[in-house]
Amino acid sequence: MEGSNLRAPVDDGLMSKTSKAAGIGLAAGSVWGLLVSMLHDGPKVGSNVKFPQLVRTGKVCGSYAGSLAVLGATYVGVEQSLEMLRKKKDIINGAVAGFAAGATLGFRAGRVPTAIVSGSALALTSVLLDVTGMRTTEEEEKVHH
Repeated sequence: MEGSNLRAPVDDGLMSKTSKAAGIGLAAGSVWGLLVSMLHDGPKVGSNVKFPQLVRTGKVCGSYAGSLAVLGATYVGVEQSLEMLRKKKDIINGAVAGFAAGATLGFRAGRVPTAIVSGSALALTSVLLDVTGMRTTEEEEKVHH
């Protein structure tokens, strides 16, 4: 056992990376939803619901958590799928994934123009991050140094 790595190697397949992104989005969305809920006034206490503020906080947290989980899973799933299909890791994969993720969130509003604008905004953000060389993981930083 000396010198061996006690952690098992992580399968970095499509499903693994997508589920990791969804989990991170779920956790981040829960925290963000909690902060948003704390900053806004709660419902009136006169309602017939026990602990109305707690119920409202749970709904807000769930909404933000679900949105960020879908955003992360869509982005990573589309990007990894394109990388596997095209056998390339380039700016196009990120742009298409950004558009797909943004459009997915935009469709929640129920309007196509909103989906197009939000998809374009996330695609532009992804392209800017790729062009400027910003990295989100240590693994990618090690490859470029």
